[in-house]
Amino acid sequence: MTAPARDVPAPGRIVLVAGEPSGDRHGALLARALHAHPALGSFALEGIAGPAMRAAGVRALARMEDVAVVGFAEVLGHLGALLAARRAIVRALDAPGTRLLLTIDFPGFNLPLAKHAHSRGVPTLQYVAPQAWAWGAGRVKALARDVDRLAVILPFEEAWFGTRGVAATFVGHPLLDALDPERDRATIARAWDLDPAAPWLALLPGSRDQEVARLTGPLLGAFAALRARDPSARAVVAAASPAHRARLETLVPPAERPYVRVVEGATREALAYARAAVVASGTATLECGALGTPLVVVYRMNALSHVIARRAVKLDRFGLVNIVAGEDVAPALLLEAVTPAGVLGALEPLWREGPARAAALAGTARIRAKLGTPGASARVAALAAELVGTAG
Repeated sequence: MTAPARDVPAPGRIVLVAGEPSGDRHGALLARALHAHPALGSFALEGIAGPAMRAAGVRALARMEDVAVVGFAEVLGHLGALLAARRAIVRALDAPGTRLLLTIDFPGFNLPLAKHAHSRGVPTLQYVAPQAWAWGAGRVKALARDVDRLAVILPFEEAWFGTRGVAATFVGHPLLDALDPERDRATIARAWDLDPAAPWLALLPGSRDQEVARLTGPLLGAFAALRARDPSARAVVAAASPAHRARLETLVPPAERPYVRVVEGATREALAYARAAVVASGTATLECGALGTPLVVVYRMNALSHVIARRAVKLDRFGLVNIVAGEDVAPALLLEAVTPAGVLGALEPLWREGPARAAALAGTARIRAKLGTPGASARVAALAAELVGTAG
């Protein structure tokens, strides 16, 4: 369901587009920064928004939840929602009063919108670069042609894109704007009915339906095997939404329910106070690393999507946490390797005291310093103000 674009009073409209949960979180912080900016506070914010962005004052022309999808083959099942959302944004870009298109990650969807905005004379700011350094440079030409500014969040990206003709600015990583938990471990353990002295394993099966379906079973199986070896172990499963929490609770085997807690809206606490974690590939791996928690990265997708991805990826290592670290600080398991036994084999050396755990702790301790300083959202808002000043 989409809302129609509308005429807005002066000074105008900023159109934001986030197509996945991590983008929704970044977009919510950014919306608050836009509202707080002295030159932008009275602008209407509209676009594709998830629950966090809607709560931050972004009017949803389409819902992020309806377009979030991962994998090449999986897109086919979401074409209707994706096309409807695209039409809603195109109408907004064509409507009077639109002064800026501000897209957040989601490059396959957002770069064609940038092209349309460019053709209409609407300035475009892309926040979070497409991982062209991983997938090959096919999108760099489009970025240089259609995106006025690219706000990058990984330290090496400003130079990488800049040498290829893209106006890129490193703004720091938005994770740093809200990383450390607000409650201490004892408080959160009591809230989850856990023994504060018990070590727990954080399990993050992903933020998309396909990831939850494919990863939850192997992750819970690995925990059951770990608990058989260490009876003190407990598990905290971090759900990305209320719907995922309800789904995950049904997937916990009855025999394991006394030892497993499914929580929603508490990813930072689940990761920060865990002894170790198993995390679906994506931004959450970097969050886990920045919090200093040893982790195993897992990735499982449609077989066809996996074949295409293997041919396209141009990297020597896998997992965002490892890419940013510039070293393999976390073991990574792909596709058929993501089994209870496979996960346990990678996890157990990180759980027990020994050289592997010490090396993982040392590796993750170096990550936060690589991500810049807090204030990414305010820096992006400043870039947005510059571009709005150039709009007619």
